[in-house]
Amino acid sequence: MKTLLATAALAIAGVATVQAADIAPVTGHWTRLGEHSSALVYYIDEPDGFHVVVTTQQGARDKAAVERFETVLAAGQSAAVSIPRTAGEAPARIEFSNAGGHLHIAEPPASVAAE
Repeated sequence: MKTLLATAALAIAGVATVQAADIAPVTGHWTRLGEHSSALVYYIDEPDGFHVVVTTQQGARDKAAVERFETVLAAGQSAAVSIPRTAGEAPARIEFSNAGGHLHIAEPPASVAAE
């Protein structure tokens, strides 16, 4: 039921694109990680912490590799997702922090995402 509510909320809430974001529960946030990769993030506020879900897409849309990551963050905790890139390139990294009443998302610099 929570997944259904989260999916519906994503459809209604829309998504935002910025270099850093503070999002409210059940609000979708999309970020570009490179020419052919992106991530969609949302979370649900539960008694044990923020249940964060990150879905990444890598590659052209019709052949994209899709992966889903989940974690629970208590107040003050952080986690990161690192997406590998081609040989010799630094991975794209997104960091998430439970900042009390909202989730803070630190995205890769624009120069990394634009490559």
